[in-house]
Amino acid sequence: MKIALFGLPLTGKTTIFRSFAGFQSETTSRSKSEPNRAIVRIPDARLDKLEQIYKSRRKVHSTIEYLDMPNPIGSDRHPARFPENFMAELRTTDALAYVVRVFDSPSVPHIHGDVDFIRDIKEINTDLLLSDLAVAESALDKMGHRLKVDATTAFEMRSRQELLAKCKQALENETPLRALAWKDDELKHLRNYQFLSQKPFIVILNTGEKQNGNDVVARARQLFAHPQSVLVTAICGQLEMEISQLPAEEQILFLQEMGLQETALKRFIPQCFDLLGRMYFFTVGEDESRAWEIPKNSTALYAAGVIHTDLAQGFICAEVFRYEDLLALGGVPGKLKEAGKMRLEGKEYVVEDGDILTIRFNVSKSRK
Repeated sequence: MKIALFGLPLTGKTTIFRSFAGFQSETTSRSKSEPNRAIVRIPDARLDKLEQIYKSRRKVHSTIEYLDMPNPIGSDRHPARFPENFMAELRTTDALAYVVRVFDSPSVPHIHGDVDFIRDIKEINTDLLLSDLAVAESALDKMGHRLKVDATTAFEMRSRQELLAKCKQALENETPLRALAWKDDELKHLRNYQFLSQKPFIVILNTGEKQNGNDVVARARQLFAHPQSVLVTAICGQLEMEISQLPAEEQILFLQEMGLQETALKRFIPQCFDLLGRMYFFTVGEDESRAWEIPKNSTALYAAGVIHTDLAQGFICAEVFRYEDLLALGGVPGKLKEAGKMRLEGKEYVVEDGDILTIRFNVSKSRK
């Protein structure tokens, strides 16, 4: 999963990025015109417990990649003024996270002179719609030209032309493409264009320590007439970065002193998983306990292919049991069959979050 953090200068975007990166990540930075990247291990208490139960030699977390996108040039936020590779990089991500400044600080001036998070959200929504509209219009122009010179592909081209016309009309009406209902075949074609307003959209409101996060979240949510695939959340970036730089045991004490139950990162990751429709399943053993990320409603066959293509090609069945059932039996794997909690499922079985799978497969089939 890849999420791009972007926003105006002096919004605290990089501070939030650093708080997400913390110590449990790998970060890379190339130049001011390219994004900083952080690969963050996703904490999961279930995986920690499974490692203990199976005495695994290795524990492998699922990861999430955050991109800290470069700031726009000067004071003009129009996409054309972003570094040249900005929009292309943004289109490759799974979700967009727009960091909006809510905190006020006399020592940190706002690029527009005053802090107005409602204005800033409205402006970026417009920018994304206009960027997508330009892509749709350009594609329609090219398609119209191709239809004139090559009539052999007219039927297929006409259907795509109608699809892009539908996109263009929605964008002209200021409707993000994520708000429209799409058929599976339409989604397949739309992937070629990577429209920004079709991607899940996250608004991160960067608040001060004493500001009411719930209040600003409620106000920001009212801006979205089409709340599909939109997440609005408040984070105090400076506070979270300070917490992230502490050792784990000190983090717990600090959170207790601040009256907080968990860090913003621990809240943010499950929110992103829900927004993007993702979940985990696990594989376990003495060699390794691992968390695997898959889309919700994925089949056992799909999950097998995520582990390795050989497992999908030679798939026979999946041994499945629930994490909760294992705990209820005292964490003793040998009791699962006795209690009737170990099941054999076929390739169409829909995997549930927290399932623990062992894939049985035909070696000879997988090698063909």
